[in-house]
Amino acid sequence: MTFHLYAWKSPRDLDADGAAALVDSWTDAGGDPAASPFEPSTDVGWFYRELTKDEPELDATSDALPITSKAPLWLTAPPDPAPARVVRITVSVTTPRDVVDSIFGLGAKYDLVLYDTRNRSLHLPLEEMAAYASATFWPAGAIQAAVAGGAGLVIAAVAWVIGIPVLSGVAIFIGLFLFVGATTRSSTRAGGP
Repeated sequence: MTFHLYAWKSPRDLDADGAAALVDSWTDAGGDPAASPFEPSTDVGWFYRELTKDEPELDATSDALPITSKAPLWLTAPPDPAPARVVRITVSVTTPRDVVDSIFGLGAKYDLVLYDTRNRSLHLPLEEMAAYASATFWPAGAIQAAVAGGAGLVIAAVAWVIGIPVLSGVAIFIGLFLFVGATTRSSTRAGGP
């Protein structure tokens, strides 16, 4: 089973249904990339160049100018390729995961819109990566561990300053216990020992 991924720069203010309608009406009219309803952008041109250079066996079509040289892009490419409107990539269920990851990675690099015809979904890879990074920046419990550790240090410091013999010793022990427990927990969750 094959399906297509479409990459474009603009319009970006579409939902999945709007993107499906736009792509369907364009492909029903012949699907000529040069006559597509998408705005031309050099980012689409660079996306196509890098994708076809990195994954030459991938079936990708575009109104972008193809690369005929075997030399690295930075040696042969002009400063900016001609603007292109859209890239259509044919993908199958047997396409390796790293190739699909490469497509999404380049989509994020050039801040493109990716539309998947298989499940009729719209992706903004750069925004999805930013949301994921924001959600995973603080590991689970890191803020809680920081608060517990800070509270433990404050309890220990206050007990040391007050200097009541038995009570201060117990408070110092509890404060240091909280601090050590919090630092051990946060380093374990962060991938530490």
